[in-house]
Amino acid sequence: MSAQRPTAEAAKAEWRRWASTVDTASLSAGVAAALSAWPPIHGVVASYLAMPQEIDLSNVHDLSRCRILVPRTEEGNLLTLHDHNGADLVRHRFGFLEPDRSSVPVPFDDVDVVLVPGMVFDGRGNRIGHGAGMYDRLLAALPVGVVRVGVTVDALVVDVLPREAHDERVDWLATESGVHRTGSELPASSELVVERAAQLGVAAAMVRYPEGTKTSRDAANAVGCDLGAIAKSLVFLVDDHPVLVICSGDHRVDVTKLAGVFGGEVARPAPLDRVREVTGFVAGGTPAMGHATHLEVIADATLARYRWVWSAGGTPDTVYPVALDRLVAASGARWADISARG
Repeated sequence: MSAQRPTAEAAKAEWRRWASTVDTASLSAGVAAALSAWPPIHGVVASYLAMPQEIDLSNVHDLSRCRILVPRTEEGNLLTLHDHNGADLVRHRFGFLEPDRSSVPVPFDDVDVVLVPGMVFDGRGNRIGHGAGMYDRLLAALPVGVVRVGVTVDALVVDVLPREAHDERVDWLATESGVHRTGSELPASSELVVERAAQLGVAAAMVRYPEGTKTSRDAANAVGCDLGAIAKSLVFLVDDHPVLVICSGDHRVDVTKLAGVFGGEVARPAPLDRVREVTGFVAGGTPAMGHATHLEVIADATLARYRWVWSAGGTPDTVYPVALDRLVAASGARWADISARG
């Protein structure tokens, strides 16, 4: 039986002492099974080699749809990431295994998902680790669209933890009961986007801006990215047939080109009521996937400049970062040249 849970005002050291009394070993298989069943776990996944009190993810490492990376500790407690497959392992002074010095680091920009161990987490995505700050520095260095998943058990998810300015949050928590989004409540439309996107292999870490992100310029200013990295989703009618276009924020759709892609005569923006009818979402917040009806989707070729883009989250004030290849695959889009500058 674990000790008395600390109060919200307790210091991190007290939380660590309490967490160390909670049995996690018997639940590792259940946590790994939940992660393995979660569609966004694919591609390049930065995992870890477990310490005794951490969840063992060996079963996840066997997934054929994943290229598994594991960390190595460098000078200054900085983590680099290395291919797990074929790596020669050595034991760190803290007791965990890691790749040896001969292993070549993988660029952070290659990573799609990072699995983050911790001693205790809260429902907002805050975590307390062992105190060396390794994962805080790693998370801060990864691209903004990398999917951040904390790995723990239900008994180690609490309401509120102390947080310092340098502490990095995770956007999802994987436990034996499943993978759940962290953070504050979202509008119903955005929650629906999160749910449908996850089913399609995209983990949408929503960011909400009360001032609104209705236009591409608004969104780019809010998130601090290039205007072109805003992947705006627009509904057009080609000879009255609705289609969805994912277009770079610094380009506009050329209706003549768009009509030609579908062999039609005329293309025009869909009226607002038609947008709502065919997608289930309002214009200005239309997501790239998970619509009320099946839509043919075109991704404009100019977006291919980017590895990471921002996509609408179902309302005019929500967006989320995502790897472009995942967004295109999940939306079922095909590439075409359908835009002009401006």
